[in-house]
Amino acid sequence: MQIERLSFIVQPEDRVEDFIVSDEAVWDPWLQQQRGYLRKTYQRYAGGRVDIRLFWATQRDLAVAARSPEIAALDVRHRAAFLGVFQRLP
Repeated sequence: MQIERLSFIVQPEDRVEDFIVSDEAVWDPWLQQQRGYLRKTYQRYAGGRVDIRLFWATQRDLAVAARSPEIAALDVRHRAAFLGVFQRLP
């Protein structure tokens, strides 16, 4: 199994749950169609930080999904759906 971790800062901080709802609405349908995708979890931290962990069957499944040309459009949709600001952390 391969675990991908994505970290974000959400502003305003009280919009973290809204960020998660919009993330699920935009990304989950696409993720569920990807080969090897298993599940996703969220970890919330003080200061508006959210870590998303994506569980994949193999590193290859993750690598193939990560190269999808659809990712940029999904990111734009997520930013449009969320009424706040978020920044991905390195």
